[in-house]
Amino acid sequence: MMREKVSRRSFLKMVGGAAGALALAACAPAAPSGAPQPAAKEKEKAPTPAPSKAIVIDWWHGWGGQVALETLQKVVDVFNEQNEDFQVKRTQVASVSDKLLTAIAGGTPPDVETGNISYSEFYSRGAMIPLDDYLNASTSIDRTDIFDSSWNYASWQGVVYGIPSVESFLRYALSFNVDLVKAKGLDPNSPPQTFDEAYEWHKTLTELDKAGNVAILGFDPMDAMGGSWGGGDPFYWGAAYNKKAFDEKTGTYHVNEDWFIETLATIQKFYDLVGADKIDGYRNSYGTWTESPTSSFPAGVEAMIINGYWQPGELAHAAPDKTFGYAWMLVPADRKGKKVQSTGGHNSQIPKGAKHPDQAFKFIEFLLTDKAMDIIYEGTGWIGARKSYLSRVDTSKYPGLDFYIKSATEADEMHGMPVDPIEGFTGNQWWDTVSAVTHHSKTPQEAAADMQEALTKEYAKRFGS
Repeated sequence: MMREKVSRRSFLKMVGGAAGALALAACAPAAPSGAPQPAAKEKEKAPTPAPSKAIVIDWWHGWGGQVALETLQKVVDVFNEQNEDFQVKRTQVASVSDKLLTAIAGGTPPDVETGNISYSEFYSRGAMIPLDDYLNASTSIDRTDIFDSSWNYASWQGVVYGIPSVESFLRYALSFNVDLVKAKGLDPNSPPQTFDEAYEWHKTLTELDKAGNVAILGFDPMDAMGGSWGGGDPFYWGAAYNKKAFDEKTGTYHVNEDWFIETLATIQKFYDLVGADKIDGYRNSYGTWTESPTSSFPAGVEAMIINGYWQPGELAHAAPDKTFGYAWMLVPADRKGKKVQSTGGHNSQIPKGAKHPDQAFKFIEFLLTDKAMDIIYEGTGWIGARKSYLSRVDTSKYPGLDFYIKSATEADEMHGMPVDPIEGFTGNQWWDTVSAVTHHSKTPQEAAADMQEALTKEYAKRFGS
């Protein structure tokens, strides 16, 4: 999806380094960390001019990209045109987790923030205003019209701190470039279902140039949703194996286990075909995800990707001349045929210290209306959190979206986001762990044991357990 454009690992590390700023402040939440991001970096956008009404609320979001910015501004414009009580000023904030952290600590937060933060970390540290009273009084938000798993991720210890909105739908499909697949004599009507089958396609589809560098990559298991963990994006490999890396009830991590070790070995196998260093070089040339035409998958130099429902809308803009296929996400061989899907997505919240919380919630309510969701869908292909909205969606606008819509009811398993209160740290450890394995500085067994120890110690340090 069109995310704030900071590299995923550097974003997590940057925000993790900002922990002290908030710890020294009165509200003292620990360091939230943001969702993994695309590779290209975008300059922070200047705030939109403040409307000339007495009360103006500040709305921050992290999403960048021209299409997203134009669409979200249209949402604001329509709201301001029809609302006489107050107005909204939209600001795209690069490194939004870091800046929001500082703003809350300094007592100058926006009134509303949406997207691209590590939600559970903010919620668990009291950095957001509880919203249950607002929800109970709301006549426009129907709790039952939103996936239970989405509400779970918007809450901490039974208290709601966020409202699923703007982009909050399904996360998984195996997508493939039909032309590349056909050119290698593979059948796009019979895509791989397991990691082993995908590896055979990976070998067939990958091409090196005369210098031995990657010209076309069959499959990067860490691109897009394959590598995501936190900030609205669930852990793909846990869903693939039907395992929980984090147990919310006990506050324990389960990564030093056979399934996780097998995950690391599988990723290493895909990278070893050409070598992690060559894939690093390839990534220096091409971005990840699917928003930008120069990212590897829309550019036609990556044949397969694991990505979410926003992809058809993005590819309609980024690669209108190419044809793509969609299939159920890959699973291990012993789970072949399982139809696995997951909810995920982003929330809107009112930061602690917001000057206009009542007006902020009214704007959040607007984000869940048909009018706002229509604007967002037409502009970006994103779908919000309301189940009833799915019946309104014209999937013909974005080829491939029908797969995701149908998967909401056809899946054998529906997963969701765990409420991990150190999810930014967890995501950071995940990327470091995979890097150590793919570059052969640690075995999968060693890396899993080290990650288990790191997560256990960090959780105990923050929560004393």
